[in-house]
Amino acid sequence: MLQKVFLFLLVLISVGSTLIFPQPSEAITISAQSLMPKVQLSISPRNGTFIEGSLFEVPVLLNTKGTSVNAVELYIEFDPRKLSIVKPSGDKSIIAIWLEPPTYSNSRGTAKIIGTIPNGIVTSNGIVTSIMFKAIQTGQASVRISQGSRVLANDGQGTDLLTQFDRATYSIVPKPPEGVAVFSETHPFSDQWYNNNSPVIGWEKESATNGFSFAFDNEPFTIPDNTIDTTETITSFEDKPDGLWYFHIKPQRKNIWGSTTHFLVRIDTEAPAIFTPTQEVLTANVFQPTLISFFTTDALSGIDHYEVGVIEKSASTTLSSPIFVQTESPYRLPLKLTDDVRVVVRAIDRAGNVRDGSVDIKIISSRLSTFMGFIEEHSLIIFIGLLALILLLIIFHYLFGHHLLRRLRKIAHLLREPETFESSTPPKPPYSLS
Repeated sequence: MLQKVFLFLLVLISVGSTLIFPQPSEAITISAQSLMPKVQLSISPRNGTFIEGSLFEVPVLLNTKGTSVNAVELYIEFDPRKLSIVKPSGDKSIIAIWLEPPTYSNSRGTAKIIGTIPNGIVTSNGIVTSIMFKAIQTGQASVRISQGSRVLANDGQGTDLLTQFDRATYSIVPKPPEGVAVFSETHPFSDQWYNNNSPVIGWEKESATNGFSFAFDNEPFTIPDNTIDTTETITSFEDKPDGLWYFHIKPQRKNIWGSTTHFLVRIDTEAPAIFTPTQEVLTANVFQPTLISFFTTDALSGIDHYEVGVIEKSASTTLSSPIFVQTESPYRLPLKLTDDVRVVVRAIDRAGNVRDGSVDIKIISSRLSTFMGFIEEHSLIIFIGLLALILLLIIFHYLFGHHLLRRLRKIAHLLREPETFESSTPPKPPYSLS
């Protein structure tokens, strides 16, 4: 019994001593740096695909995570083989005072930005700087914030805050080839019509071009499919209907399809509409001229001009070909034509197609019309002759007119008073009888 009581007292004493004097546990180590606030410098975007030769902007952002900061020392590293800096920008930045102007080196692939923020700032997405990069070579390009970068707390002591640094990776892909230069010897100008319905089209080929995909249709903006149709630089089409046709072609270079070139071809093989000229004689005119009127249309290219030729109806059409002159309606026939004639009017459209219309004319043959025609043809000579005749009459009048009139007046006076004439004759002396 006493033994059991003794054992109970020993257990009680042991438990009591443990409660009063606890056993020492393992030491807990706390780093002073881990107690410091953390901030984050990040790059936006962290991933992206850009075309070789293009420009893209990369902002560097600051997240203070609730801590007020007043200084940033930023170092950027990038791959100088793939990227080059066009300019670092401070136009939009939380930094108000630049301790050093932003600098960069494309040969080393570095950039440095140092500045302060008076009175500090608390931000979750503040822009420190924006860097404009140019993609100079295909491949994977990295941009990262180096470990030397620092962010200082706005605590009066400039405490160096623990900073999380960011990294971005960009894919630089080859530049798609531009549209090829297209030309045509049969249809060289896209704004002109041609009566050739079998166009031949060629294009230029750059180095490293795998091939071309093309289409030929009536739609202005067709994009050919992504199948290589040819590796040559020329093609032709035959017997195409009249209208507007479009040739579409795009190249493939380094397995990348380029933009599409569209080339317009205008085809018009139809002649202008059938027409018949009409004649009109102006009888109210003393010269009685004959006018030829004409008009027609063309469905596609339109009428470019008219030409008129005159031939004798009795002449063989195979041996006699009229001399055409370009003119407009109405056309006035020459008056000197005295025989029956045929007037041929030729309508020519803008594609060079020709349509002829003719009318037979009976020219009035009479002495009056011949005389009037002679006067009209020699009107200048006749006018000069009349003027010379009038001048001669005036000169003759002044040279001889006054003497002739004087004599005529004297004769008239004597005829009216003959007695006066007799009395004026002196009497003969009387004869003596002795």
